[in-house]
Amino acid sequence: MQAVVLSGFVINGSPMKLFRAALVALCVVAVGAMIVAMLSQAVREHDAAVASSFRPEPHELPDLNSHTDVLSAEPVERVEAATPPGAITDERVLYFEGRSDYLAYVDALLQAGHAPMGVVDELHVVRVSLDALHALDPRHFGAGVDFSYTVERPAPPEVLPPQVAGELRAYGESARQICGGIVDGDGSGVLVGVLDSGIVTHAQFNDVGITYIDLIGDGAAATGAGHGTSVASIISGSEGVASAAELLVVRVLDDEGNGNSFHAAEGIVQAVDLGARVINMSFGLYYDSALVRNAVRYADEHGVILVAAAGNDGYGQLPYPAAYSEVLAVTAVDAAGRHARFPNQSEEIDFAAPGLGVMAAGEDGGLVQFSGTSASAPFVSGTLASMISAQPERSAADTIALLQRYLNDAGAPGVDPRYGRGLVDWDRLRERGAAGLVDLAIADIYLSREAQPGTTMPIEVIVQNRGTVWLHTAQLDVTVGALEPIHFTLGSLGPGQVTSRKVYAQLPSLDTGEMLQVSARLLPTELADDVRQENNLKAVRFRQSGQQ
Repeated sequence: MQAVVLSGFVINGSPMKLFRAALVALCVVAVGAMIVAMLSQAVREHDAAVASSFRPEPHELPDLNSHTDVLSAEPVERVEAATPPGAITDERVLYFEGRSDYLAYVDALLQAGHAPMGVVDELHVVRVSLDALHALDPRHFGAGVDFSYTVERPAPPEVLPPQVAGELRAYGESARQICGGIVDGDGSGVLVGVLDSGIVTHAQFNDVGITYIDLIGDGAAATGAGHGTSVASIISGSEGVASAAELLVVRVLDDEGNGNSFHAAEGIVQAVDLGARVINMSFGLYYDSALVRNAVRYADEHGVILVAAAGNDGYGQLPYPAAYSEVLAVTAVDAAGRHARFPNQSEEIDFAAPGLGVMAAGEDGGLVQFSGTSASAPFVSGTLASMISAQPERSAADTIALLQRYLNDAGAPGVDPRYGRGLVDWDRLRERGAAGLVDLAIADIYLSREAQPGTTMPIEVIVQNRGTVWLHTAQLDVTVGALEPIHFTLGSLGPGQVTSRKVYAQLPSLDTGEMLQVSARLLPTELADDVRQENNLKAVRFRQSGQQ
C-alpha cells in the first residue's frame, strides 16, 4: 500500500488513486486553514411465542428530549442547572443567526484571551469551554446556547440471551459474497464518508483511495479503530459492496467508541464539503441535538445521502441521526432473512440488511465476524455508492427511490417497525432491466404482536411479485399444523406488488410446550419459468418461549 502524508492527513491507495486523493487532502487543508483562521444490513423458523412472547415488544426508552435544545432564555451563569441527561457538562455549543455576529463573537472571544474549542463555519457554530462562556456573554451577539452530547457506537449485540443468539444464523461471508458480486457499478468516482472510529491498514484496502481526518486527536488509525475498519470493508475494498469507491474516513469516535455531537456534526459538514456522495454513520445518541440536526439538513440540502445504524438496544425508537427524516435508517437481519432481535424497532426504519456474522476486515489485519446494525448500514451505503457510480447524474432522491423499489417485503405487509420498508435484494437490483423475468415469492408468514395464547388468531401469508413481468394467476396453498391445505387463487400482481391471505389458527397455550407450524406453497402458472422456485415455499414454527 502506498501512502502520502499531507499536512497531517494520510492518503493511501494505488498510484491511479493518489491524484484524486491528494486533491481531496488539499481541500481538507484549505478548509482547515480557513477554520483555524477563525478558530475554527426454503424453511424459515421464527422464535415466535404465544401472546406477547411470540414476538417480544421493544422496550421503550424514557423521554430524554423534553428539554429545550437551545437555551437562549437561560442566564449564562445558570446554564449548568439545566443540564439534561447525556450532555457534556464542561462545554457549550453556541449558535449564531448571522455570519457577521458569528465572526464578531469569535473575534471578541480571542481579544478576551479565550480560544474556541472548535467552530463549524458553515453552520455559524462555536464550541466553547465554560470559562470562555462566562468571560463573554454570547447572547450579546444574538447567540443561542446549547449543550454538546455524548455519541456512541451501537452496543455490541453479544448481550443477547444465549437461547436467542443460538436461534439466529450468521452469514459467515464477506459483503461481496453476500451481495453476489458487483451490484450496479463498482463504486468508481464515488467518495463515501465513513464517520466512525477510524481505520487501520488492511490488505482489503490496497487498491482503495483513502483520506483520513482525525477529529478526536489521537490518530485516525489509533487503538479502537477496528469498528471503523470493519464498517469501511463492507462499503469498499476487495470484499466490499462497491469495491472501487473512495473513502473519506473521519474519526469521530475514540478507542472506547465514544464521541460527541460537535465532532459528529463537524464530520458531516466536512464530508459534504469535500465531495462525499454518501455518508455512513454507525453511531447514535438518544438526544435531538440541534447541531447534529442542522448538519444533517446541510448535507441533505447539498444532495448528499446519509445512512445510519438503527442501533442495537432493543428500544421502540431510533437514536439520532437515524431518527431524522433526512437520514436512511438501517436495521439488521440474519442469514435466513429474520429480524436479528437486538435492533431498535420503528416504522421510521428504511432498510433491513445483513447484520449477523458478516466477515469483515479486523483491526489486527485479519478477519472478524462483525454483527449489529453497524454492519447493516454500510451494506446500504455501499449499494448506493455502486448505484451512483453506474449513473452519477441521477439525483440522490431518485437513487434512493430506485433502491426502495426493489426491496423484499418482510414482516407485516408494507412498512413495519421490525423490517421498515423491507430487505435489500441485490439480485433484484441487478435483474431490474431483464424483460419477462418471473419470480413469485412468499415474503413472510406473519402473526400479529397482539396474538394471545390459547386463542384463535389470524395468520397472514404475504406474497410478492419480485420479477419484472405481470403475473395474472397463481395458486397459494397454506397448511396449518396437520390440517388439510387451504387453497387460494391469486389474481393479477404487478412487478414489486404485494398481496396477502389470512388463515385462522388456535395458538398454543402458555402451559404447553407445543409448537404451531404454518407452511405455504406457491404454484404460479409460469412455475417452470420461475427463476427462484426456492422462495415459492416457506414454513414457520410458532412456539411459546415463556413470558417476556
